[in-house]
Amino acid sequence: MKIRRWPSLSLLSRLILLVITAVLLTQGITLWLASVERHRLISEQLYNEVLDTLASAEGALDGMSADERDAYLQASNRPDFPQLLPTTADTGLDFRDQTTPMTQTLAQRLSVALGEKIDIRLRRLDGRREMWLPVHVLDQDYWLVMPLGRYSERPVSSLLLASLLASLLAMLLAFGFAWQTSKPLLRLSAAVRELGRGRTPLPLPASGAREIRSLAEHFNQMSHSLDETARERRLMLAGLSHDLRTPLTRLKLLLEMQEASPDQHDMLDDIDELSRIVSQFSDFARASETRPLSPTALSELTDSVATRFTRNGMAITLDLAEGVEINGDALALERLLSNLLENARRYGQPPFRIRLQQQGAYACLCVTDHGSGIAPELREAALAPFERLAAHRGTDGGSGLGLAIVTRIVNQHGGTLDFVDEADGGFTVRIKLLQGGC
Repeated sequence: MKIRRWPSLSLLSRLILLVITAVLLTQGITLWLASVERHRLISEQLYNEVLDTLASAEGALDGMSADERDAYLQASNRPDFPQLLPTTADTGLDFRDQTTPMTQTLAQRLSVALGEKIDIRLRRLDGRREMWLPVHVLDQDYWLVMPLGRYSERPVSSLLLASLLASLLAMLLAFGFAWQTSKPLLRLSAAVRELGRGRTPLPLPASGAREIRSLAEHFNQMSHSLDETARERRLMLAGLSHDLRTPLTRLKLLLEMQEASPDQHDMLDDIDELSRIVSQFSDFARASETRPLSPTALSELTDSVATRFTRNGMAITLDLAEGVEINGDALALERLLSNLLENARRYGQPPFRIRLQQQGAYACLCVTDHGSGIAPELREAALAPFERLAAHRGTDGGSGLGLAIVTRIVNQHGGTLDFVDEADGGFTVRIKLLQGGC
């Protein structure tokens, strides 16, 4: 059985929904309690009024003859006042069939007080509401007609209006409170995204609830510690690269000045390989640096890098859309494409192809070779720093930093990196870069 889940909501939406539910629930309960209390008071008032009317009528009619009683009742029966009418007064009148909880309660109380069953009937006449009760006054049967013009069983409109205004005010105040509560968390979420892209976010202000202030302070400490660690690592890698490059250059110069020997060529190749590894260390350190982004003609940059590799004997087919421009770091993008082409030349097979297209708000850059590619289960690991696939470990002279450098540069430009197996057997590294930067 598949369990259906509610759609994901933001904290602000959840707080607003919680407050609206709480306000509506409390207002509904308040209106219900007010309605119950109002019905109780009306029932109590009508109960006392009926008993007072009957007691007054018995006192006034006591000792009168039948004709005197009829004359007295005709004189005292007036609209909008309690009336005693003969039992035949209901002939041909239209009464409401339904009763209300209030009239039921009132009928039960009057039946107990008067010692006989009382059935209450309701009638509307010319917009006036009346309540008819069969009663005995001095052993004579009558209809007691009580006007209900002053009583209303429904909540008055002013109460409803006050409830709506109170609910609206409470919701507005709650919305402001919820926004103030969620705003620091939104800033924290944005800072986490910046940190995930390899950038150091600005320190978060310590505002909001105590727990949120503590969270912001700890995040600032963590961000500062990560920045310090990254800076020390960059300095270490840059210093190591600089310190190694000088003796490597000296060794290469000494070998070239010596007489030719069978091992000289291999030794020079090893020194060149070491120099490339040192350069990758330096590139990896610089890939963590953030520089201002500026408009960069990606088509021209791609053509320039491809031309440089072509001069070194790598045949590359270019399919470049003209005028593709992004807001980026030109030096970092050059390192990105250089690493992709170097990986294709080192681990792939010709033919090599570069495609550059514009897809909506993204520039799509694809580098394709026709080698064995990367197995699907190893692709995530291949993006990690210093990670080298088992097939090439110890045999290719690489450092395992090429794709790690590419990944960092892609993240800094708000892009994505995917591996694609082409239908013709080619293997493509596809990169989408946001044209507006990030």
